[in-house]
Amino acid sequence: MSEAATAVHSYANGIDQVATPPDVIFSIEGEPQNQISPKMDPFDRPKHDNDPIEDAVKRCHKVLERLECPFIAGKDKDGDIDESDELTESEDHDEMANEDDGIPANERKVETRKMDCTTGQLVAPKYSEKIETASSASESSDDNEYMAVFKYTIRTCYTIWKKRQKNSEIALKGLMIILELCLNQPAARDEIFSALVETLGFNTVTFWKNVVPKVFDSDLTFATPYREALLFSLVLYDVNYSKNRLRELYAAIPGFRQSMLGSRAKQFGERYRHLQMKIARSRASSRMSSKVGSMENLPSMSSIVNEVFIDEEQTHVGNQQPLVDMSHDKQRVINVSNAPPVSISRKTSGSWEIKQGSGGLVACVDPVMSADKKNIWLSNLGVNMQEELKEHSTTTNSLGLPLIKQACAGEVFCVLERNEKKELTPKQQAVESDMSLLSVLNTYNKHSYQLNPVVVNQDDYDTYYGGISNGLLWPALHNLPQYISTCYDDPETLRNQWCAYVRVNYLFSINAARNSRAQDFIWIHDYHLMLCGHIMRSLESSLEIGFFLHIPFQPPANFMTKYKTVADPIIRALLRFTKVGFQTSRDRETFVKLVRDHIKRTKVEYDSRLDRYTIEHEGWTCSLGVFPVSIKIADFVNIAKNPQTIIEAEEIRKQILGKCAEGGQLFFSVERFDYTKGISEKLRAWQRYFEKYPDRIGKDVLLQVAVTNRRSVDSYRQYQDDVMALADLINEKFKSEEYPDWKPVIFETDGLPRSRLIAHYLAMDIGVVTPSKDGMNLVAKEMLVCNPTASLVLSTGAGTEVQLSNAQFYSEQEGKCYHRVENIADTEAFANNFFAAATESKDTRVKHGEKINQFLCVHDIDEWSDQFLDPKWTHEVISQCEVKQLGQFYALMSRTAQTRRQIVECVLKGLPIRPHFAISLENAKNSLETSCAEGTKLTLEADEESGEEKGFKITYDIRDELSEMEKDLAFLAFIQSDEYENAEEFIKTIGSFYEGGPVLFKNEVKQAAEMLQQGIHYNTFFTDRDGTLKSYACSYPTSVQPAYSAVIQAQFARRCATFCAIVTTAPLLHTGILEVATIPEGYYAYGASAGREWYLNPAQQFKDRSFSAVDLTLMNKVFELIEELLEKPEFKTFKWIGSGIQKHCGHITIAKQDVNGTIPTRKVTRLYEELVRIVNDFDPNGTTLTMRESDLDFKIYVKAKLKGRIFNKGHGIRLVREKLKPNMSKGNCLVCGDNESDIPMLEECLKLAGSKVYTIWVTTDKSLQEKVTHLCDRYSCKNIHFVSCPQVLLGAMAYATAHTLIDERNRKADNYYDSDTPIDAEEAGSN
Repeated sequence: MSEAATAVHSYANGIDQVATPPDVIFSIEGEPQNQISPKMDPFDRPKHDNDPIEDAVKRCHKVLERLECPFIAGKDKDGDIDESDELTESEDHDEMANEDDGIPANERKVETRKMDCTTGQLVAPKYSEKIETASSASESSDDNEYMAVFKYTIRTCYTIWKKRQKNSEIALKGLMIILELCLNQPAARDEIFSALVETLGFNTVTFWKNVVPKVFDSDLTFATPYREALLFSLVLYDVNYSKNRLRELYAAIPGFRQSMLGSRAKQFGERYRHLQMKIARSRASSRMSSKVGSMENLPSMSSIVNEVFIDEEQTHVGNQQPLVDMSHDKQRVINVSNAPPVSISRKTSGSWEIKQGSGGLVACVDPVMSADKKNIWLSNLGVNMQEELKEHSTTTNSLGLPLIKQACAGEVFCVLERNEKKELTPKQQAVESDMSLLSVLNTYNKHSYQLNPVVVNQDDYDTYYGGISNGLLWPALHNLPQYISTCYDDPETLRNQWCAYVRVNYLFSINAARNSRAQDFIWIHDYHLMLCGHIMRSLESSLEIGFFLHIPFQPPANFMTKYKTVADPIIRALLRFTKVGFQTSRDRETFVKLVRDHIKRTKVEYDSRLDRYTIEHEGWTCSLGVFPVSIKIADFVNIAKNPQTIIEAEEIRKQILGKCAEGGQLFFSVERFDYTKGISEKLRAWQRYFEKYPDRIGKDVLLQVAVTNRRSVDSYRQYQDDVMALADLINEKFKSEEYPDWKPVIFETDGLPRSRLIAHYLAMDIGVVTPSKDGMNLVAKEMLVCNPTASLVLSTGAGTEVQLSNAQFYSEQEGKCYHRVENIADTEAFANNFFAAATESKDTRVKHGEKINQFLCVHDIDEWSDQFLDPKWTHEVISQCEVKQLGQFYALMSRTAQTRRQIVECVLKGLPIRPHFAISLENAKNSLETSCAEGTKLTLEADEESGEEKGFKITYDIRDELSEMEKDLAFLAFIQSDEYENAEEFIKTIGSFYEGGPVLFKNEVKQAAEMLQQGIHYNTFFTDRDGTLKSYACSYPTSVQPAYSAVIQAQFARRCATFCAIVTTAPLLHTGILEVATIPEGYYAYGASAGREWYLNPAQQFKDRSFSAVDLTLMNKVFELIEELLEKPEFKTFKWIGSGIQKHCGHITIAKQDVNGTIPTRKVTRLYEELVRIVNDFDPNGTTLTMRESDLDFKIYVKAKLKGRIFNKGHGIRLVREKLKPNMSKGNCLVCGDNESDIPMLEECLKLAGSKVYTIWVTTDKSLQEKVTHLCDRYSCKNIHFVSCPQVLLGAMAYATAHTLIDERNRKADNYYDSDTPIDAEEAGSN
């Protein structure tokens, strides 16, 4: 084998780098020697229009020959390959676990100390392929053979590559060849891509690390669209299989997500498009160098952006930096729909004309969008990529407008700028036309909200809209399976068209993600875009996305089985939205039942107070609500009251009823000419009406307006022709000799302008709205809003009927205010409804009509949009409730912890605060206050969650919990005010809660801050938590860290210290520190159980192993006995106060007193005696266990083997030094504590850093102050300060953070990982 064939690409797999010739060429047997053979190197040439299959097969065969594993058709080679997925020694899976920097925020580390602001955007993919089905048996056979080759190549190459042995680089190239084929035609090759991803398994992250640089290099050298294609391929895989493999790509390449979706994606994209245009105009034969494409530069790919957009440090008056850097941008609504809010047409002159639309969606949403010009509406305008121009990219420029046929556009701009008269090619003429469209849109956007077109491939759009959307989903969700296209009986056709639906949803999703900010609300509409929730949450998990379904949700019984390819991903995708709205409770119940029956591992809950379902699935939570759509009442009423409209209505009645007998009634019906509207059934019932009641012949007239649409769809065209033939038949069958001009049916197919439509509403006697299935059908509401004296014939298929029925407008008690058609297929009953409406007295008609009119006027379109957009009804907001049970109390405090974590994340990232944060905390606070019998005393009963027997009660003093919530609410008000940059104003806000008053608080804070500032920058910072940084709560599970405290601590760690650790006696989990902490990972290490178990992030955890398994077993037995003891009525209270009972790594904690000292001394003594008895029974000689007592707790320790001493926080410091090796002998060290258990931590730090230790203690205990001072004197440490409460320490940290200008020289001098050396002889001796 030649050296060229085995040359190793730089950095791949950790194998030594070997130089590779620029072009590795392999000859193919049977080819002429003068013909250029295919390159084996993937991603090394521009994308070409030739069929890539043959080329990929040849390259795969060549790779397999080099690996000495040739493919033999018809022979199963699996037995020759070791496909076991066991990890080899050379695979660093710890490294893979650490590389999670790009994983969505809710599934990974929220942020590290230094925030990465890498951004950028790429153009939309250029899909030049057509999805074609096999046209012959021979083609099908070829496809099967090709698939066999590719799957064999994947298995073989993966097996060799993962072992990191000989030929692993050649095997990696084989896998890359397969990937390149998939990215050439992402939708057509999704089966191959799925096989590749599934085969890679746990090695996916490593694979992307090695492959993505080649993908970037290809894009930035040859202007290929592989990055976008890779993103879409993973999205398609995730949608089809309900996975989240995209997170693995983010983990492998932390900058990938920022380059596609970051805050500066548009600037990144502009520069990338400039490169594309340059390459498109001058295809150089020589390979261009790529600054970003190389592996060594990939991690810093943001340099393209950062070299222009580096954030400069701001200078602040008085050397004060803002404690928080907040964005006060208002939340926008980004509305996403298939149909646009405007109609666009082309004049005969060739210029474009844009008019405001008038459809149902526009009427519903336009009032919301028009409230703010910064709102964005994304939709398809019908101007898409045509077949002959598909090779050009489509994307969005920095103004949000589409750049169509980008490569040609550059040439057109040049012509326009030079004002030269140059003949344009047909392609350039098309571009020039599109530029005029951009000008029209730009003008529109100046005077309204921002309208951004989503441009897609026209073939994809036709398949997505005319195929899956209206050929399958529309009839299926209306429960009309007879209208589902029979082509979907073929699984291959269904799969191919499904890919187009996914691709269009993907383009809508990525456009929405790129145009959104973190605080925006993205509102997706209707069945065309049901996948956007899944796709957008995969792209960026922090987005808030809502979905509203405007049509019914009543799929047929076989929907989830016969059409599983489509149905299953859609149901799962809907569960990814933050909230989903349905028109009726009937539709929502159907969806919930479908989820329960077909989607595994879901948790469904119903809240009757809010009428809300909450569904948890795969780590996501979705709220389901019912929001009946309405109309803008004022618009219709104003037109109805217009004198001209009234005159026009009288003329309509005269024109129609003037040809009828006296007492005739005008029935009016208007709708789209759609099979879901029940027009055919209506006409059959109308025919039967005259057959049953011949005396109505010559009197009554049905004026039917059916606006023709979708004539291009066969099922629609046939239906419309049949209905019009039926109308003609009725007119021929029923005639009146006395009134020869009378016609039973007047059938019109042209739409009516709004004023003319309302005139018809006024003219009618009876409105007829009888769809087979409809989402809401606003026509019924329009009729009775405009004409409350009219009667209404309404079918149960209309959502309006469900709403009115639920409001008791059709009941025995309240009366039947309309004529309900239960089943439009029941012609007899339908005809009877017509007769009942025609013969109803005028007084009854007016009474019922006015009653419904009043209801509709109250529930208008503003109420619909306000209720849906209001966050209060969703699972994200804590609802106000009565807290009576232990489980309710702990669940409520846990919810506040989640809300506080979100607040802290927003503040630290500089994102605007969402309104529901304050609502949640206010509701939680009010719930606790109203549940207290007196003052701050909360009495709680046992429940199932607490595990206690019925009848057990405990009273808590929740003063601390309420106080901390008040401070957080004040903090939220501060950071959203104009004073948010003023740190002193924030400290003043905290001081307003200080018992000694704000003046005393300010002075005490300033003194403590002066000492903190003396240290300038701390190399290490060790602190206790409860009592030091947070006041004691009534119970540890409720000791949730407040948001303001977490922000102060995080900012102090970011600006004033290098290595920070919170060392606590609490355990890590199971009511431990991680459950009550709200600081994001990356700021502090947590040393739990007195530093015996450490947690930095999920991949970095370690424990002390100084005790044996026998000792651990002994401690577990002791713990079981203590649990039994605390179940006795006499001692049960101790289980629910303070720390309760906690099992740590190496010791047990049992609470003996609450923070307010309410437990009687005799009861504490009895507990002490029982604990001593248990310890002595198991360890009478005291060789293994020892018991200690503090003010609030008893602790039982397993003694460390070293000298038989118990493990304390000093040993915890030694353990973290041993594992992480922070250099404590160089640089300053800060230590904070509040009781004697913290003294060993201070002593250990003094041994290492001596006089460079700075320590602040939260205590007023003179005895403890003397001990701390004496200990510091032993090590010549004079940097000691005492404060009265945690509030003061936090204020001092905030002050120091804002006022200390970090000494960069000091920071650079911190040799964090240097080994420790004593800093002087005295310290050496003390060691």
